Amino acid sequence: MGDQVLDLAVQAQVFEICAAPIWIYDSTFSVNVWGNKAALELFGVDEASFKAAQVEQLGSFTPEQLRLWKKLNAQVHQDVEVEKKEINVTVTTGEPVPGFLKLEKARVVLKASYRAIRLREGSSSRERDLTLIQVTAQVAPTVEDNQLRLVEMCNNHPMFQFLFDESGKLLAANKRAMCNMREHLGSCENYNLQNYLAIGECDGSLGPDEMYKEAMEAIFVLEQPCHRFPQLRWSKRHPGKYRWVLYEMWPSIDPVSQQKAVLVCEQNISQVKALEEQIKKQNERLEAQLEEALAQRDPVHKPAIDIDTPADKTLKLLDKIMRGKLTEVTPREAQEVRDAIIQAGDLRQPVNFNEQLMKNSQTVLDSEVSQSLIQLLSSRRPAKIKEEDDEGEDQPKPGHPNQDLRHIYARSNVTQDSVRALIAMHKNLPDEVLTVLQRIDDWQFDAFKLNEVSGGRPLSLLSYALMKHNGLVDKFQMDDHRLVKFLMRVEDGYPNNPYHNRIHAADVLQSLHVLVVRGGLKAPDHTYCDDVSLASCYLSAIIHDFEHKGVNNDYLIRVSDGLAVLYNDRSPMENHHLAASFQLMNSDEYNFLRKMHNKQRETLRKQIIEMVLATDMKQHFAIHSMFQAKMQLNGTVPSGGNGSGGKTMRSSPHSTSQDGHKVVDEDQRSLVLQVALKCADLGHLASPRIVHKKWVQYLEEEFFRQGDREKQNNLSVSPLMDRDKNGISKSQVGFFDIVALPLFQSFAQAFPEATPMLDAVKDNYAMWREEAAVYTNANSARSSK
Repeated sequence: MGDQVLDLAVQAQVFEICAAPIWIYDSTFSVNVWGNKAALELFGVDEASFKAAQVEQLGSFTPEQLRLWKKLNAQVHQDVEVEKKEINVTVTTGEPVPGFLKLEKARVVLKASYRAIRLREGSSSRERDLTLIQVTAQVAPTVEDNQLRLVEMCNNHPMFQFLFDESGKLLAANKRAMCNMREHLGSCENYNLQNYLAIGECDGSLGPDEMYKEAMEAIFVLEQPCHRFPQLRWSKRHPGKYRWVLYEMWPSIDPVSQQKAVLVCEQNISQVKALEEQIKKQNERLEAQLEEALAQRDPVHKPAIDIDTPADKTLKLLDKIMRGKLTEVTPREAQEVRDAIIQAGDLRQPVNFNEQLMKNSQTVLDSEVSQSLIQLLSSRRPAKIKEEDDEGEDQPKPGHPNQDLRHIYARSNVTQDSVRALIAMHKNLPDEVLTVLQRIDDWQFDAFKLNEVSGGRPLSLLSYALMKHNGLVDKFQMDDHRLVKFLMRVEDGYPNNPYHNRIHAADVLQSLHVLVVRGGLKAPDHTYCDDVSLASCYLSAIIHDFEHKGVNNDYLIRVSDGLAVLYNDRSPMENHHLAASFQLMNSDEYNFLRKMHNKQRETLRKQIIEMVLATDMKQHFAIHSMFQAKMQLNGTVPSGGNGSGGKTMRSSPHSTSQDGHKVVDEDQRSLVLQVALKCADLGHLASPRIVHKKWVQYLEEEFFRQGDREKQNNLSVSPLMDRDKNGISKSQVGFFDIVALPLFQSFAQAFPEATPMLDAVKDNYAMWREEAAVYTNANSARSSK
């Protein structure tokens, strides 16, 4: 249409006979150039009045109406006459529209189109780009009435309503919205969406500019059906106060230009926000009451001393701050955290642990029990004591690091026939063996019974059965013969110590197996324990006390044992368990993993090393603290920490892979496996009472034997290791209180499926408390006589 040239001298008669009003408008001078008879009749004027300048006829309109007329006229000039577009408008009585004169009819609603046309005037060759206006429809008065009512409703609606174009420019707004914009933006003529959003602050991390970009993208690019977001609006009339507003944006079409637009509605939601805050506070109170009720019903164990490390205390403080609970952070609490960090020699050890235990020895714990726990758990190394030259024949002379390693290279007593016999036994298990193995998935297990029915082969039989049952042998193409030979060789490497023997290794293996398969580590929705990690778990349990000397690390360090010298006093026994086992595993005779991929072998070795080193009780608090912190940061453990928190759990924020599994980072996986082996290493604490007491008696005898060695070598006897005094039986309450219960409780909080093991530990704890009460009452009775 923009390329069509209209010659009025030739074509005017054609338009004259049209029943529809048609006329030509010049937006530059705001005048009608020509109109047909129907157009003159529409406005009820003669030709001279029809061609008069329209600006002069707008004096009766308000400044706001005049401003809108000028804006629309500029749009007609740009869109129609310059860019040759066609636009459609709706005209009502009393509304100023370019090209339209005052309508004489009382009620009318017209639909009109604006098209570009090139006009040639008379005989001259001069041409002008003008606008051809044609009334395309006249709406019935009833429709106009309804439209007027809708306009009135819109203008007086309590919700602010705006219409913006794709560039964010304001096209229209109801009366309340315009009053509000003037209040905030003053006399600004060029209202736009970006300026309006800049009045307040977003509820979140986005600023006004980001909010604007996000909204425009949501409506015009993503074409969302509705885009909503709240904003905090500060009051200009009431300084210091604010109100919440909610923006709702819908994609729309400008009825004038037929171009894309966005309809914006704004409503005050301050009361809604206030109600939300009230409900939130009420919910917090109810949660606190619920936690208190649960604590009374099933109290969470609190150790006799403060075992929170400086790292734990710092994380708790930061957690409160990050959750917006600044009012709960007192200056005293902040000062305590500061002092704890300054005083601590190790941020992963309880503050003043030794001093706390000795102080409690006057009230809660026996002095020797406190000293025993310090020796077991404290990272402070004991001072070496000078020994006489005459040592027992069974005590190696200090200073020769290789003298105690000769058993690594000892010739294996495992025969080919014994290997074949165990493999054959697994294929056709005797009834008594099958009966015991059928309970390997139970939370409580009797490894002594397994030792009886297996002919003294509890570890190798159980290890091979588990690896076959879980498909690890086939998965990693393990050589059956070399595997069984390795298992039997490791089993033979466990000395006949009262406690640290092959039966203990089998018991730890079974406990770790149950924790993995029933305790939540091998759940279908996450990857804490894949096939490689499962193999790592089994092998770690199998070798974790290989070639144990029957004494603790402190003893080896005190006498400068070869292992202590070799490993620089750092976990000498645990390092030896690993080194001796891997030397076996790497030899051709026992290399059952030769077909495993190198990457998998590297992962396997790394996990085994980390898990076995974690069984050194000197690392207990460091590992426990890291576990608490890691699982809490991932939303799994309550913020109470170390067993002092509530029962509620936060949802885990793990990222999820395409197959729906929760993705676990390697550090977290490693820490979970370490703590799982630590729990399994203390697994007899969850055994039936009679089995548990049997294990304690054997451990007490092993400690007495170390005390005998210490006497023989003129060393001061370690606490609770003197055969002529009470042994570790009287230390069980303290050990459960400070070590066992917090550890198992933390694990059960992270993995609720492991709660049965925690319940069994609590049962044995109750047993020792009952016995301690009887012992105390008996002593009191004797003292009173």
